[in-house]
Amino acid sequence: MINIKKKNVLNLSALYLEIPIILFLVLWCRWFIALIGIATILFIHLKYIKQKSHSEAIIKIPYKYLIIIAAIIILWCILGGQGNLYYQSSDWGARNAIFKDMIFKDIPITYGNDTFLSYYIGHWIVPMTFGKLLCLIGISQNIVWSISNIILLLWTSLGILLTFSLMIFHINITQNKYILLALIIFIFFSGLDVIGLLIRNTDFSTHLETWNIYYQFSSQTTQLFWVFNQAIPAWLGTILFISFNDIKLDAYFGILLILFCPLPLFGCFVIVVFKILFNYLLKKKTHVLIKDLLTIPNILGIFILAPILLTYIFSNTRSSGGQGMLFNLNIGGSSWYDWFMLVVFILVECGVYLFLVYKNNKKNYLFYAIAVALPFIAAFRFGTTNDFEMRASIPLLFCLMVLVIKEMIFHFQFKDKGVFISKKGLLILGCLSVGMFTPLTELYRGYHEVRNNHQINLTIENIQLDENSINFVAPNYSNTTFGKYIGK
Repeated sequence: MINIKKKNVLNLSALYLEIPIILFLVLWCRWFIALIGIATILFIHLKYIKQKSHSEAIIKIPYKYLIIIAAIIILWCILGGQGNLYYQSSDWGARNAIFKDMIFKDIPITYGNDTFLSYYIGHWIVPMTFGKLLCLIGISQNIVWSISNIILLLWTSLGILLTFSLMIFHINITQNKYILLALIIFIFFSGLDVIGLLIRNTDFSTHLETWNIYYQFSSQTTQLFWVFNQAIPAWLGTILFISFNDIKLDAYFGILLILFCPLPLFGCFVIVVFKILFNYLLKKKTHVLIKDLLTIPNILGIFILAPILLTYIFSNTRSSGGQGMLFNLNIGGSSWYDWFMLVVFILVECGVYLFLVYKNNKKNYLFYAIAVALPFIAAFRFGTTNDFEMRASIPLLFCLMVLVIKEMIFHFQFKDKGVFISKKGLLILGCLSVGMFTPLTELYRGYHEVRNNHQINLTIENIQLDENSINFVAPNYSNTTFGKYIGK
């Protein structure tokens, strides 16, 4: 039996986000900028985060259960392409190129005509650092690349394990069987895409979330398989936000996420806004709100860390408006059918779940954040692609999953003579079973490709970034604010 303490998980979760930022400061920034930034993070962590993580909550879990949970998470990551051990989705091509350049190129990572890598690189920084250290001792590039990918697999798995552990504490699950049930839902949670596909009369494919031409939310498994570098930090950041009822650290946590997942930060911002509304304004605690907002961690984060990270991220051509930055309606047309399909999308992706959890969440700010923000995110497009709706929705979909897991466990009982489940529990189980078609399709795609190609590690390593890779590079490094005043 092992005792897992909530305060330790909170500390490790904060460090999971802080360590990559510290390494970024050391490797990308001028020494005096790095010194100030590192001192700020260490001061905040030691003085405020460790002090705030005073919870005495403990989960007692047998070693075999912990090993099973960790093994399932690692297997999930491998099936998603982590470690370069199995089939990878098409988005992995650019991600492998980014990771490889981070390991083998000098920092700042530059390309032709003074262009440089400016992307959400936070998730790769720790595995990259190990790779660079291996290069320093003379190990061949092929071996370094293989080892670095295994480290990335372990780093990703650790982030998921920390997220899941904090979620267990948040829901207050103590029995081992319920923990395993929560893990199954965590992995297979999804909107009811197959229902939307049938309503739209669209052919089945190996990526069900594209059933609606104009709108798309992603399941947990889809996020891991396609955009792990944004999803894992977004999940962990979200559970950190909702683990505290106050906002004393919220701005600080949000600023840490800039280097990992700037688009999901919109969803996190909505969560914090509704937390402020329900926990402060509606309770007429305006004076407490000001006090909790203007804490040392929030202020130092805003005035010291935010300028460093924002100038790096907003150097990116896509982020700085090169491809269009305006919000615009994403209905796809003005006919009754276009509006009808928007309503169908909202109902099958989140509406049914919201209806089922409403009774026990009437006073829960998360319910209203989800119910208000997800339709808005679906109906509006930021720029020229649907990246905003797919990524900004990640924290809110995660919160919806948390509410569904909590509701499911409330209606689900393990007894000596079997399992008892209420009528509402059966409805939730039915929805979860229908939703499972989406992640199962993601898993099937990998199996199908491996079987057809007679090769397990179908990785995508032939893509190279260059000065024209506008999603990932910024022009004129020496003339950017980051290049002039902050970067090496």
